[in-house]
Amino acid sequence: FSDVADGSWYTEAVRWAASQGIVGGYGNGTFGPNDPITREQLAVMLWRYDRMGGGDAAAAGDLSAFADGAEVSGWAAEAVSWAVGRGLLTGRSGGLLEPKGYTTRAEAAQLLMRYLEGQNG
Repeated sequence: FSDVADGSWYTEAVRWAASQGIVGGYGNGTFGPNDPITREQLAVMLWRYDRMGGGDAAAAGDLSAFADGAEVSGWAAEAVSWAVGRGLLTGRSGGLLEPKGYTTRAEAAQLLMRYLEGQNG
């Protein structure tokens, strides 16, 4: 990625994630290392990571259960549905999924905890 400088503290992590197919950047050769991450972007990264490890990507949730479920980007729909189906990504107040809303650090921690607990149970 043209915006991932050699020698940055995150360079090797981004290279690894890209080499594993977990991240793909924006499609224009950039990664956006300092950009906030949306809920659907995080779901896609975790879904790709799970598939890399041989996880079952078949767990699908009903996005129409959310008032804004139709707002999930096409490229993220399968991953977001998987995350909802696995109980990893839940709605926010008002029955909204807010797929393009930014993920808070607390939400990311909760999602990762749910994911890891599901792997062990």
